[in-house]
Amino acid sequence: MEDSYDLKSFIGRNTRIGWKGATSGAGRLLDATSDYLVIHEAKGGVIYYRRHHIHSMSMDSRDTSDLEGELAKAIPEYVKKDSFDKIIEGLQYCWVQINRGGEEQVEGVLGDIFPDYVLLIAHDEMVVIFKHSIRSISMGVKKAEKEPEEKEQEKKEQERTENKSKKDGWQYWKGSRYFKAGM
Repeated sequence: MEDSYDLKSFIGRNTRIGWKGATSGAGRLLDATSDYLVIHEAKGGVIYYRRHHIHSMSMDSRDTSDLEGELAKAIPEYVKKDSFDKIIEGLQYCWVQINRGGEEQVEGVLGDIFPDYVLLIAHDEMVVIFKHSIRSISMGVKKAEKEPEEKEQEKKEQERTENKSKKDGWQYWKGSRYFKAGM
């Protein structure tokens, strides 16, 4: 995208990056620089999109909101840097999601950062990701392992559901005859 069309005038408006699909995203535009855009999604948190990977973006023409007044109080904290590479450096040693949606999505702890690539620790693997292939990055929270009590409660609920579905099944055996459920 060229700087001749100033996207800063759209800051605060609801914006969609891409049309549809796993790599698209929608939320409030928080910042627009020559190198990246910052979107705040209600569910996904703050996402940084590398600008030269963005093919399209759209806004609701009826939306005239901005980041003034009540809306300004709801703005989350986010990293502000001069370039997308500096954003990556600002997220070092954090749990991140790279290239949200699609087959290239990966989550893990952002480790060492080199001039051409980054190292991401994802589960039991160390993944090398070349910087030029990073379309988006967001800081996330690793999903915590469930407590043993929660696991036990979930298991009991699943057993209850299975038992109920067996009783409410199409047929069940009673004595020497089959009966249809609900009859």
